[in-house]
Amino acid sequence: MRIVYSWLKEFLPDAPSPERLEELLAGLGHETETIERLAAPHPRVVFARVLSVEEIPGAEVKKLLLDAGREFQVVSGAPNAKVGIGVALALPKAVLPGGLELSVRTIQGLESYGMALSPKELAVGEYAGGLMEFPADALPPGTPLAEAWPEDWVIEIEITPNRPDVLSVYGAARDLAALGMTLLSPDPRPKTHQIPLPFQVWIEDPQGCDRFTLSYAQNIKNGPSPLAVQRRLYAAGMRPISAVVDATNYTMLELGNPLHAYDARFIAAGIVVRRARPGEKLVTLDGVERLFDPKDLLITVKDGEETIPEGIAGVMGGARSEVREDTTAVALEVAHFDPVSIRKTAKRQGLKTEASYRFERGVDPDGQVRSALRFMELVQQWTGAEVAEDRIDLNYTQPLTPIAFRPSYANRLIGADFPPQAQLDALKRLGFRVKGQGEPHQVTRPTYRVDIAIEEDLVEEVARIIGYEKIPLALPAFFPAPDNAGVDEPYRAKEKLKGVIAGLGFQEVVNYSWTSLEEVKLYRAPTPTLALANPQAADRTHLRTAIYPGLLRTLALNLAQGEEGPFLLFEIGNVFNQVETTRLGVLLSGEVVPGLWQPGLGGGFYALKGLLESAATSLGATLRVEKEGFSHLHPGISGAVYWNGKKVGCIGQLHPAIAAQAELPQVYLAELELPLPQSKTRFKDVAKYPASLRDLAVVVPEAVAYSEVERIIRESAGDYLEDLRIFDVYRGAPLEPGQKSLAFHLRFRHEERTLTDLETDGFMQQVIAAIERAGYAIRK
Repeated sequence: MRIVYSWLKEFLPDAPSPERLEELLAGLGHETETIERLAAPHPRVVFARVLSVEEIPGAEVKKLLLDAGREFQVVSGAPNAKVGIGVALALPKAVLPGGLELSVRTIQGLESYGMALSPKELAVGEYAGGLMEFPADALPPGTPLAEAWPEDWVIEIEITPNRPDVLSVYGAARDLAALGMTLLSPDPRPKTHQIPLPFQVWIEDPQGCDRFTLSYAQNIKNGPSPLAVQRRLYAAGMRPISAVVDATNYTMLELGNPLHAYDARFIAAGIVVRRARPGEKLVTLDGVERLFDPKDLLITVKDGEETIPEGIAGVMGGARSEVREDTTAVALEVAHFDPVSIRKTAKRQGLKTEASYRFERGVDPDGQVRSALRFMELVQQWTGAEVAEDRIDLNYTQPLTPIAFRPSYANRLIGADFPPQAQLDALKRLGFRVKGQGEPHQVTRPTYRVDIAIEEDLVEEVARIIGYEKIPLALPAFFPAPDNAGVDEPYRAKEKLKGVIAGLGFQEVVNYSWTSLEEVKLYRAPTPTLALANPQAADRTHLRTAIYPGLLRTLALNLAQGEEGPFLLFEIGNVFNQVETTRLGVLLSGEVVPGLWQPGLGGGFYALKGLLESAATSLGATLRVEKEGFSHLHPGISGAVYWNGKKVGCIGQLHPAIAAQAELPQVYLAELELPLPQSKTRFKDVAKYPASLRDLAVVVPEAVAYSEVERIIRESAGDYLEDLRIFDVYRGAPLEPGQKSLAFHLRFRHEERTLTDLETDGFMQQVIAAIERAGYAIRK
């Protein structure tokens, strides 16, 4: 967005220098790309009026007689040279912006006393195909152009897509005024007449067009727009065309609402806003014939029972009804269109215009009347038009819903301590309406702030206006406020879990939340329930339903790049099934600890299970695994994970068929649902009395799970069993085939005295008896 400094000061009379404005705009979130100085024209560049134009036989140039206080003869090749227009005349000894000094020259045998200039030669625009045209009475002939075009500045700022309200001079001034400057709001008041409107308007698609105004002016004498206006338009990046067309562009740049003026001769009975019909075409203002899609929104002209396309809504008008030099009456359209519809139509038609650029981002649905009045005010001043008092205004817009806002929440989110009243005052200076004496306050956004939808948006506005520089330079403390008890607990628990998993040697990865039906089928993940309407790529068509496919994709990518591993990866992210949930995914492939001068620590199911048990212990929880099958895991090496007694996920080896199809090595996976169930932390003193230790080996059939034996031991050992751990699994002679030996460490302790050997032996006899009753043997 290019902002002319003198234009901005019409709304902010106490605006500081351009250099200071750059700092203020950056603080508001609008980065300045360039600050460009517009030098005043050389003193010997003057205003002149064309008195006569004479063709030179056999030459492509013409002889012009100009009135610049006295008559000057100039030779020019400009095709638009004609009697009665005003031009910029560079007299001999004038120095042009490129450094060229003019003198009297002889061209085609005629002396040329200077040069009539194009916009490019004046350094106000890139157009070099003809003279820059001014109204004939713009200045007294011979007046230095610098008197109308003093030195000025252009500040070019980068506007983010979510801030369309700043895509105008007044919009930028309005944002800056919230910092404490005086804002002069536009109040256009053209003189109006009781002129009957010669047309009507019908909207067939209120969803595509929820606001449409049509105004009327007649007895227009179209011609060039004023000098100052042309310079501002060029500085803003637009080429002046004529007074009427320039008024539409000037108003759009000033207030932000796109406008379109139709030559009223071609409007007939009225306008119908509707979707295109199959096969409909239109030659647009750029001279291109365009075929429409039925989804395109059109402006059509009613002709009897038919409606004929006359423009692409919000994008570009048609060539038939464009404003011409002989236009004497105009119908002015100022409307509000659905941003998504405009974006899709512009993309389908391969068009990008100033109007579509604004409509795509969101235009103020309540700024149409003011923009129409401003246009009429300008056209009346520039062309002497008669403006109709009546106006057609079809309005289907919906009232705005207030947003609950809590200054205490804003402070906690920002990490600051801004006074509540200062926060509310900041919002009011931005145009927000605030109601309510206590929290939460009800805040209604101004209609032009289409980017504001939730409380966090209001918090951002508070931070912008009070000042990002006032936020403490420290990381915020994530402790809940009294009225938001526990609100940060999930975040803190997740961060702590990340730290524990990373501390065990795993590396965190972050994958896209998207997947494809092919990937889901390959890795046997749950079927997606949510498809993307506009996927970024063929492999990102649906929202994921599990974490582990992304981990496997990361593993495959690393292997393809020649990485040798080992690979210990984890990710915490959201999955989207019937409801959105958060999960922890863990992957292990290769050795847990690589070997150097001695063998490394091998990876596998028990290695991964042990790492998860270590994580549980670090978090004050218990973890156990019970045998259970899962479609993506090896049928013999998989189980359900129980955290603090609650089933939270699965663990196991990736199914061999999947590994073979995906060309992956042996991979072990775990996936747990978050948040993990917590247990109350119990504190106890360091034991004062020694523990009594015993070992026990139990022979069971191969099919018997460790958890079954553990249950028997715990239930029969008594109240003084402090800890039970398995330390060995043995198969082979002298055991019979199909048998295995599970060896356990048992630790007994009394809190108030030392246990005797006799007491401990008694506990062990109870355990042995329970094991034998279950049909299992004790290994001698």
